[in-house]
Amino acid sequence: MIKKAIVGGAVALLLATFFVGRDLASYVRTSAGRVQDTVTDAVPTEFQIERARGMIKDLVPEIRKNMHVIAKEEVEVDNLEEQILQTEARLEKEKSDVMRLKTDLETGEVTFAYAGRTYTADRVKMDLASRFERYQTGEATLKSLREIHTARQLSLDAARVKLENTLAEKRQLEVDVENIEAQM
Repeated sequence: MIKKAIVGGAVALLLATFFVGRDLASYVRTSAGRVQDTVTDAVPTEFQIERARGMIKDLVPEIRKNMHVIAKEEVEVDNLEEQILQTEARLEKEKSDVMRLKTDLETGEVTFAYAGRTYTADRVKMDLASRFERYQTGEATLKSLREIHTARQLSLDAARVKLENTLAEKRQLEVDVENIEAQM
């Protein structure tokens, strides 16, 4: 049964193409457009107004959600910026400490005095290696924080654009409602 319907449809399409020619698609599009216009014109104006008002109400929760996302992302971006500044300051201090120990070791002395305590060159070398490793870990952390910051900033920008688009859509719907009411 289905096979006969498919074959019959294919035969009808071939015959229509043969008799009408290449203009068949244009005729079908034009007919579909007229049917759509007729259906749209048949919808009562009050119904169109109610439909538009419903669409406006449906946008309000989305607007609130977008505002919440923006506020959350702004807080996260600010926190990340503060973390980055603190990490940069800490790394700068660690770098100066590493450079000071390196410079001290290059003098060739056997013992060193720091904060009233005496350390051997081997002990200072171990401390230098440990501090340098921490410094490298801090640099990797800073790089990661910057990447996260960039991603959060992009997310914040996208949320702002989405909010602007939603607000523009709401304003357009409100204008449409006013225009329809004015036509009545």
